[in-house]
Amino acid sequence: MAAPFPSPTTKWHTETYQSISPIRPELSAKGRTVVVTGGGTGIGAETARQFAEAGASRIALLGRREQPLLDTKSSIQHKFPGVEVFVAATDVTNKDQVDAAFAEFARGGKIDVLVSGAAIIGPQDPVGNVDSDKFLEAITQNLKGSLSVAQAFLYYASSDAVAIDINSSAAHVNFGPGFAAYSIAKLAVFRLWDSLAFANPDLSVFHIQPGIVDTAMNKEAGGVKATGIEDHGK
Repeated sequence: MAAPFPSPTTKWHTETYQSISPIRPELSAKGRTVVVTGGGTGIGAETARQFAEAGASRIALLGRREQPLLDTKSSIQHKFPGVEVFVAATDVTNKDQVDAAFAEFARGGKIDVLVSGAAIIGPQDPVGNVDSDKFLEAITQNLKGSLSVAQAFLYYASSDAVAIDINSSAAHVNFGPGFAAYSIAKLAVFRLWDSLAFANPDLSVFHIQPGIVDTAMNKEAGGVKATGIEDHGK
């Protein structure tokens, strides 16, 4: 289908396709250790499942609520019993919790892949009348969480580690006046990861801009119901 939004690619996919299949040998994650923040639900949970299918040996799921993390762990180990899944209820804006979770998972070893997916949408009001405290708090929480995760990742990253920032096209495109806080936060997070990449050229940093996936946060913003467009979580 044609891209419904400004897009860097000419072809728009809403379902998985063979070019990104986790079972392709050249895309194997065999033996890799992977950390996923926001790993209990939505895009984070599905990403963890895909890494399990790609052969990752150990996967850490971090998120605020323990039960969704345990549910995702169960679904992964049911299908891929050979994968070790670590769970830690973690508020990514709490540096001590983040550091403790990374240390417990790494166990003195290294981390190969980080998927940074935890985020909040914040107040959905235009700049002219938004509550300034809530506006700045949303930006701070998104940026603080990413910074805590980035610092922990750097400490344990393998020499050729990869970081994947689950960002948003809202960092670059104005979809509506109510997305100001979220858009500013995601652009700040984008620049944070780019700064990390610049300072650490041996690491690979990628930004992913998912489409409209029917997650809890996307529903909060109107999501599929408001646009009539849905991209599958895979």
